[in-house]
Amino acid sequence: MNIYCVTLSGPAPWGFRLQGGKDFSMPLTVSRLTPGGKAAQAGVGVGDWVVSIGESNAEDMTHVEAQNKIRAATDSLTLTLSKGEATYYDDMYPQSKHGLRVENVPCFIPNDRSKKRLIEDTQDWQPRTGTTQSRSFRILAQLTGTDFMQDPDDENMKRSREKFLTEIQSPRYARLRDWHHDRSARALNIKS
Repeated sequence: MNIYCVTLSGPAPWGFRLQGGKDFSMPLTVSRLTPGGKAAQAGVGVGDWVVSIGESNAEDMTHVEAQNKIRAATDSLTLTLSKGEATYYDDMYPQSKHGLRVENVPCFIPNDRSKKRLIEDTQDWQPRTGTTQSRSFRILAQLTGTDFMQDPDDENMKRSREKFLTEIQSPRYARLRDWHHDRSARALNIKS
């Protein structure tokens, strides 16, 4: 594995976003970088695995634990990272590089306990009206300097929603709806 260490001078924003964590059954990885941000200038790459945050091993951290550890860093943030997954598998399994079949690759299979915990943690979750991101996610975005980045899906969802609302108010939709209801009613009368 190609492991390296960076120390980013504080204060936040650090210029990156993370994804994954033990609670998502996937390693913590860098998902976004702020162009020209502290992390990008230090050579951190999208897809790099987070091995440790400060002195703490990141392998067993949940996403929120990693967020909190990053948030607690004020003067500087030290990260130990491993270059993206492709390098890791190329180093460990050179013979599988050109084949379609990979055998004996270590993987994490979630157990019933982790599934139950995820269900319990999310069963009372309700989305907030007018927002698509959780409060903690927005706070982390501010700390990492990526709050200006907008998910492309947000804009597409807005356009799609506006188009849908326009369509259901159109005469064409009303005709189609009436035709469908008439056809369904006739089908029920034939079966009776």
